[in-house]
Amino acid sequence: MEPQDKILNTALELFFRFGIKRVTMDDIAKELGMSKKTIYQFYSEKDDLVNKLSEVQTKYHEKQFTDLAIEAKDPIHEIILITQVMRKMMQNVNPIFFMDLQKYYPQAYKTFQSFKEQCAYQNIIDNIKKGIEIGVYRSDIDIEFVARYRLVQMDMLMFGNYFSFEKISFTQANELILDMFVRSISTLKGHKLINKYNKIKDEE
Repeated sequence: MEPQDKILNTALELFFRFGIKRVTMDDIAKELGMSKKTIYQFYSEKDDLVNKLSEVQTKYHEKQFTDLAIEAKDPIHEIILITQVMRKMMQNVNPIFFMDLQKYYPQAYKTFQSFKEQCAYQNIIDNIKKGIEIGVYRSDIDIEFVARYRLVQMDMLMFGNYFSFEKISFTQANELILDMFVRSISTLKGHKLINKYNKIKDEE
């Protein structure tokens, strides 16, 4: 692995664990077992490192969404796959990470918001359209409104102050919100498919 990639990966792990603001360049250097001077050869300051991380991660997740859409058997299976990917990522994320991103790192936050408004939004639109076509989503919904509503849900979880995450974890909250969303737009056929993938016995 190239040094700059190793620095990015280590920094991301620390940012996820403790939040961005609390982690210093000294902390990153110590975790890597290298000098700050070496880090500064690749990243001029912490803001530069955070901005680069935001660029790399959004490109990575954009490709990931594309791959999942191709891999999925149907739109609901795509949601299940996305849930699994997000579970793996979010189980290691301290919610303060997103608050720090919004409050202290405007350029990185703007990159994330652009990704959400373009890639994530289009992914949701495409998923809903495919779901309506095969009858697993309701045909009476306003597709653009529903897609925007999903983005609002994401912002509410990541950047709002609505949850303490004491009785429910960040990961559980995300999965519950996503589950309620997809069930709210699903037809009976869609509900049966959700239960099938989640191995839940249908209720009469």
